[in-house]
Amino acid sequence: MKKSILLVSLVLFVLAAGAQKKKNKGKSDKDKKATTDYQQPEAVADTATKFTGIIKYFITSDDPSQKDSMFIIFAEDKIKVTMFNPGYKAEDIFEDNFIANFKDSSFLVIDKRTKTYKREKLGVRNKETEITLANYRKTGLVMKMTCKEYSGEMTMGEDVFEASALVSSQHSYISLSDYNFMNIQPVVLGYKIVLGYRNKTPDNENTYILAYKIEAGDPA
Repeated sequence: MKKSILLVSLVLFVLAAGAQKKKNKGKSDKDKKATTDYQQPEAVADTATKFTGIIKYFITSDDPSQKDSMFIIFAEDKIKVTMFNPGYKAEDIFEDNFIANFKDSSFLVIDKRTKTYKREKLGVRNKETEITLANYRKTGLVMKMTCKEYSGEMTMGEDVFEASALVSSQHSYISLSDYNFMNIQPVVLGYKIVLGYRNKTPDNENTYILAYKIEAGDPA
Protein backbone atom coordinates (compact mmCIF):
# COMPACT_ATOMS: atom_id res chain seq x y z
CA MET A 1 0.00 0.00 0.00
CA LYS A 2 1.36 3.35 -0.96
CA LYS A 3 2.54 5.64 1.83
CA SER A 4 0.68 8.44 0.10
CA ILE A 5 -2.65 7.14 1.46
CA LEU A 6 -1.95 8.93 4.71
CA LEU A 7 -1.40 12.36 3.16
CA VAL A 8 -4.24 14.83 3.68
CA SER A 9 -5.33 18.23 2.22
CA LEU A 10 -7.71 20.21 0.01
CA VAL A 11 -7.83 22.92 -2.71
CA LEU A 12 -11.48 23.62 -2.01
CA PHE A 13 -10.24 25.37 1.10
CA VAL A 14 -8.36 27.91 -0.99
CA LEU A 15 -11.47 28.83 -2.98
CA ALA A 16 -13.61 29.07 0.14
CA ALA A 17 -11.02 31.13 1.97
CA GLY A 18 -10.92 33.61 -0.91
CA ALA A 19 -14.70 33.93 -0.90
CA GLN A 20 -14.71 34.49 2.84
CA LYS A 21 -12.05 37.17 2.51
CA LYS A 22 -14.25 39.17 0.10
CA LYS A 23 -17.25 38.73 2.35
CA ASN A 24 -15.34 40.11 5.33
CA LYS A 25 -13.95 43.10 3.45
CA GLY A 26 -14.77 46.29 5.29
CA LYS A 27 -15.33 44.60 8.63
CA SER A 28 -13.14 45.23 11.63
CA ASP A 29 -10.65 42.57 12.69
CA LYS A 30 -12.81 41.95 15.72
CA ASP A 31 -15.79 41.01 13.55
CA LYS A 32 -13.87 38.64 11.30
CA LYS A 33 -14.05 34.91 11.95
CA ALA A 34 -11.34 32.43 10.99
CA THR A 35 -12.47 30.12 8.18
CA THR A 36 -9.65 27.63 8.61
CA ASP A 37 -9.56 27.01 12.34
CA TYR A 38 -8.87 23.29 12.44
CA GLN A 39 -9.02 23.18 16.24
CA GLN A 40 -12.69 24.25 16.23
CA PRO A 41 -12.52 26.07 19.61
CA GLU A 42 -16.30 25.95 20.06
CA ALA A 43 -16.27 22.12 20.13
CA VAL A 44 -17.60 20.53 23.30
CA ALA A 45 -17.28 16.87 24.28
CA ASP A 46 -20.66 15.16 23.95
CA THR A 47 -20.88 12.44 26.59
CA ALA A 48 -24.26 11.31 25.22
CA THR A 49 -22.56 10.04 22.05
CA LYS A 50 -19.37 8.80 23.72
CA PHE A 51 -17.93 5.87 21.74
CA THR A 52 -15.48 3.15 22.64
CA GLY A 53 -14.95 0.18 20.36
CA ILE A 54 -13.67 -0.67 16.90
CA ILE A 55 -14.38 1.02 13.60
CA LYS A 56 -13.32 -0.81 10.44
CA TYR A 57 -12.40 1.05 7.26
CA PHE A 58 -11.79 0.18 3.61
CA ILE A 59 -8.92 1.96 1.88
CA THR A 60 -9.17 2.37 -1.89
CA SER A 61 -7.70 4.53 -4.61
CA ASP A 62 -8.60 5.64 -8.12
CA ASP A 63 -8.01 2.00 -9.06
CA PRO A 64 -10.92 0.11 -7.41
CA SER A 65 -8.98 -3.15 -7.59
CA GLN A 66 -6.57 -1.77 -5.01
CA LYS A 67 -8.25 -2.31 -1.66
CA ASP A 68 -6.69 -2.44 1.78
CA SER A 69 -8.19 -2.13 5.22
CA MET A 70 -7.61 -0.47 8.55
CA PHE A 71 -9.05 -0.93 12.03
CA ILE A 72 -9.13 1.92 14.54
CA ILE A 73 -9.73 1.02 18.18
CA PHE A 74 -11.02 3.80 20.42
CA ALA A 75 -10.30 3.16 24.10
CA GLU A 76 -10.10 5.37 27.18
CA ASP A 77 -7.13 7.71 26.64
CA LYS A 78 -5.75 5.52 23.81
CA ILE A 79 -6.30 5.08 20.10
CA LYS A 80 -4.87 2.10 18.26
CA VAL A 81 -4.55 1.98 14.47
CA THR A 82 -4.04 -1.39 12.79
CA MET A 83 -3.20 -1.36 9.09
CA PHE A 84 -3.35 -4.47 6.90
CA ASN A 85 -0.99 -4.45 3.93
CA PRO A 86 -0.48 -7.06 1.19
CA GLY A 87 2.65 -9.15 1.61
CA TYR A 88 5.07 -10.65 -0.87
CA LYS A 89 2.73 -13.53 -1.68
CA ALA A 90 -0.95 -13.36 -2.64
CA GLU A 91 -2.03 -14.97 0.61
CA ASP A 92 0.24 -12.87 2.83
CA ILE A 93 -1.14 -9.97 4.85
CA PHE A 94 1.17 -7.80 6.92
CA GLU A 95 -0.21 -6.13 10.04
CA ASP A 96 1.20 -2.91 11.44
CA ASN A 97 0.02 -1.54 14.79
CA PHE A 98 0.31 1.97 16.19
CA ILE A 99 -0.88 3.01 19.66
CA ALA A 100 -1.26 6.63 20.75
CA ASN A 101 -1.35 6.97 24.53
CA PHE A 102 -2.72 10.37 25.50
CA LYS A 103 -1.99 9.96 29.20
CA ASP A 104 1.80 9.89 28.81
CA SER A 105 1.96 11.39 25.26
CA SER A 106 3.68 8.32 23.85
CA PHE A 107 3.41 6.65 20.46
CA LEU A 108 4.06 2.91 20.22
CA VAL A 109 4.91 1.21 16.91
CA ILE A 110 4.55 -2.59 17.02
CA ASP A 111 6.03 -4.88 14.38
CA LYS A 112 4.35 -8.28 14.65
CA ARG A 113 6.61 -9.83 12.03
CA THR A 114 9.78 -9.18 14.03
CA LYS A 115 8.01 -9.13 17.41
CA THR A 116 9.61 -5.81 18.23
CA TYR A 117 8.30 -2.39 19.18
CA LYS A 118 9.48 1.19 19.24
CA ARG A 119 8.32 3.88 21.64
CA GLU A 120 8.53 7.54 20.73
CA LYS A 121 6.99 10.84 21.75
CA LEU A 122 3.51 11.47 20.39
CA GLY A 123 3.50 14.10 17.66
CA VAL A 124 7.12 13.67 16.54
CA ARG A 125 6.30 12.21 13.13
CA ASN A 126 5.66 14.82 10.45
CA LYS A 127 5.64 17.46 13.17
CA GLU A 128 6.17 20.27 10.62
CA THR A 129 2.92 19.35 8.85
CA GLU A 130 0.10 21.90 9.04
CA ILE A 131 -3.55 20.94 8.54
CA THR A 132 -6.49 23.31 8.17
CA LEU A 133 -10.00 21.90 7.91
CA ALA A 134 -13.34 23.67 8.24
CA ASN A 135 -17.01 22.92 7.66
CA TYR A 136 -18.78 24.87 4.93
CA ARG A 137 -22.27 23.52 5.66
CA LYS A 138 -21.72 20.50 3.44
CA THR A 139 -22.69 16.96 4.41
CA GLY A 140 -22.11 13.43 3.16
CA LEU A 141 -23.33 9.91 3.91
CA VAL A 142 -21.38 7.10 5.56
CA MET A 143 -23.24 3.88 6.38
CA LYS A 144 -26.52 5.80 5.86
CA MET A 145 -25.50 8.33 8.51
CA THR A 146 -25.40 12.02 7.65
CA CYS A 147 -21.97 13.42 8.45
CA LYS A 148 -20.61 16.96 8.33
CA GLU A 149 -17.96 17.41 5.66
CA TYR A 150 -14.80 19.25 6.69
CA SER A 151 -12.40 20.35 4.00
CA GLY A 152 -9.13 22.22 3.87
CA GLU A 153 -5.51 21.71 3.02
CA MET A 154 -2.41 20.11 4.39
CA THR A 155 1.05 21.50 3.73
CA MET A 156 4.26 19.51 4.00
CA GLY A 157 7.13 21.74 3.05
CA GLU A 158 6.35 23.08 -0.41
CA ASP A 159 3.74 20.39 -1.14
CA VAL A 160 0.04 21.12 -0.77
CA PHE A 161 -2.52 18.30 -0.64
CA GLU A 162 -6.29 18.22 -1.03
CA ALA A 163 -8.48 16.46 1.54
CA SER A 164 -11.90 16.23 3.06
CA ALA A 165 -13.26 14.37 6.07
CA LEU A 166 -16.75 13.17 6.93
CA VAL A 167 -17.33 13.51 10.66
CA SER A 168 -19.90 11.49 12.60
CA SER A 169 -22.53 13.25 14.69
CA GLN A 170 -23.29 10.00 16.53
CA HIS A 171 -19.82 8.94 17.67
CA SER A 172 -17.69 11.08 19.98
CA TYR A 173 -14.25 10.49 21.43
CA ILE A 174 -14.27 12.64 24.53
CA SER A 175 -10.68 12.10 25.72
CA LEU A 176 -9.38 14.82 23.41
CA SER A 177 -10.65 17.32 20.86
CA ASP A 178 -8.48 16.48 17.85
CA TYR A 179 -6.15 13.67 16.80
CA ASN A 180 -4.32 13.16 13.52
CA PHE A 181 -2.72 9.76 13.02
CA MET A 182 0.99 10.43 12.46
CA ASN A 183 -0.02 14.10 12.23
CA ILE A 184 -1.39 13.61 8.70
CA GLN A 185 -4.66 11.65 8.89
CA PRO A 186 -7.60 13.11 10.83
CA VAL A 187 -9.14 10.53 13.17
CA VAL A 188 -10.89 12.81 15.68
CA LEU A 189 -12.10 16.31 14.83
CA GLY A 190 -13.83 18.50 17.38
CA TYR A 191 -14.36 15.47 19.67
CA LYS A 192 -16.17 13.72 16.79
CA ILE A 193 -14.88 10.58 15.05
CA VAL A 194 -13.99 10.72 11.37
CA LEU A 195 -15.84 8.05 9.36
CA GLY A 196 -14.83 9.04 5.83
CA TYR A 197 -11.71 10.59 4.41
CA ARG A 198 -10.42 11.54 0.96
CA ASN A 199 -7.08 12.96 -0.07
CA LYS A 200 -5.46 13.96 -3.32
CA THR A 201 -1.71 14.22 -3.80
CA PRO A 202 -0.07 16.96 -5.90
CA ASP A 203 0.11 14.30 -8.63
CA ASN A 204 -3.72 14.03 -8.61
CA GLU A 205 -3.77 10.59 -6.99
CA ASN A 206 -6.87 10.04 -4.87
CA THR A 207 -7.19 7.80 -1.83
CA TYR A 208 -10.46 7.06 -0.04
CA ILE A 209 -10.89 5.76 3.50
CA LEU A 210 -14.45 4.81 4.43
CA ALA A 211 -15.92 3.13 7.50
CA TYR A 212 -17.89 -0.04 6.75
CA LYS A 213 -18.47 -1.51 10.21
CA ILE A 214 -18.81 -0.04 13.71
CA GLU A 215 -18.53 -2.30 16.75
CA ALA A 216 -19.26 -0.56 20.03
CA GLY A 217 -18.00 -2.02 23.31
CA ASP A 218 -15.01 -2.25 25.58
CA PRO A 219 -12.02 -2.80 23.25
CA ALA A 220 -9.75 -4.02 26.06
